[in-house]
Amino acid sequence: MKKTFVRRIRNRALLAAAAVAVPVVALLAQGYGGSPIWWESNTGEKMPLAALFRDSTGDILVYNTGGNMGTRDHAFFSKLGNNDRACITCHQPSAAMSVNLERLNERWQQTHGSDAVFAAVDGSNCPSLPQKEKSSHSLLLEHGLFRIYEPWPAAGVKPEFTIEVLRDPTGCNTDPVYGLHSAKPTISVYRRPRIVGNFRFLTAGAFTADSRATTLEQQAIDAVRMHEQGSGNLSREDLRQIVEFEEQLFVAQSRDETGGDLTEVGSADVLGPWTMSRTHPDDLHAVVDRNLARFLAIDDWPYRHPASTAPRDLFRESVLRGSRTFSTRTFHIGETANLEHVSGHKAMDGTCATCHSERFTGVSNQGAWADIGTSIKAWIGDRPELPLFKITCTADATPHPYLGRVIYTNDPGRALVTGKCADVGSFVMQQLRGLPARAPYFTAGTAKNLQEVVDFYNKRFNAHFTEQEKQDLVNFMSVL
Repeated sequence: MKKTFVRRIRNRALLAAAAVAVPVVALLAQGYGGSPIWWESNTGEKMPLAALFRDSTGDILVYNTGGNMGTRDHAFFSKLGNNDRACITCHQPSAAMSVNLERLNERWQQTHGSDAVFAAVDGSNCPSLPQKEKSSHSLLLEHGLFRIYEPWPAAGVKPEFTIEVLRDPTGCNTDPVYGLHSAKPTISVYRRPRIVGNFRFLTAGAFTADSRATTLEQQAIDAVRMHEQGSGNLSREDLRQIVEFEEQLFVAQSRDETGGDLTEVGSADVLGPWTMSRTHPDDLHAVVDRNLARFLAIDDWPYRHPASTAPRDLFRESVLRGSRTFSTRTFHIGETANLEHVSGHKAMDGTCATCHSERFTGVSNQGAWADIGTSIKAWIGDRPELPLFKITCTADATPHPYLGRVIYTNDPGRALVTGKCADVGSFVMQQLRGLPARAPYFTAGTAKNLQEVVDFYNKRFNAHFTEQEKQDLVNFMSVL
């Protein structure tokens, strides 16, 4: 057993919050306490009350309010399709119930590319490529992207636009079997998996990038059909097990290398997964000024030492400044299609929290989609590793309000579901929890780190953040 990370949990209040009497060792899980670093399907491993893992800035904690549980024959951990995957394959506890590049590349080396996560169906750039070659899985290994493939047009949809493939680095969109002009016309886009956890605070439609599934049951059925290559005909018991488990998970940072224990007595009252597990969304309705209540409230860290020059206290001061910048620093939010579904306005002066409005997760509390530009060539730039589509809207369609009738994008987003020109490039806001454990960021993994996330928004909305504000925002997001 490795001894590279042995740390005592000193906070008795944290243990009490778990409401279950367990040995301290059961709360530690990084290959030295129970939960594996990489979880395979059908292993029958125990899922602990709390699993703790190192990430890029400290520790991520996955809190399972259902308590220690066996996973043998549990639907979330078992093969339900025709490959060796289970839900857990692409939602790893060590990566904040998602995947990250470090773990993926470790797994490639350990298994020589044979792990189920690299299944040809979507863990490779295209199923027609030679599967034992690392280059065939470059989008997953270098950007954390899985292939999302759907028939075009979607069933029952009369599209308002045509799609032309201008660039196809994976070969899948022009493939004679899997492509747009195949016998079963299909569009392939490439997206990061979303985290499983904190679902208590998500509204319907916020479970997928394009709001294709409006319930957790439908999301589970779609995932088994697509990613596990199953029929999708899940039993009521399988669906119950999956949804029940997903709803009892809370995921967040618990320690920062510089900032220290984020869950200690006197810490900010919305940090760590314990607080989320004890809070019901209805408890937030009484908040009068929600703009100041999102994530860290202004004075949420009462035991910090503002006069101190110790690294820990300087970092915590930066986090608090970042919280204030996130919630109160205004800039013009313009040229954002479908913004009215998120904020009630087509354009407005707002803050980061205008769209990332749900206090505990940072998703839109409307559960809606908007086009902030993360898949649009005009905003994100040219991404040669991704396909490039030319969207041409029909003359009688309502055009995209800012990009017109001809749009260049690596992923049409919500428009693949609705067929509407105005929805091209729109996606549902992602959670901001556990970010250090699951880089890269944005739906297509186009931001390598949190600094690039801040830089994108700074440029996109002409926010004119100072260098200090940028660093404070990075530090703030790194403790969520």
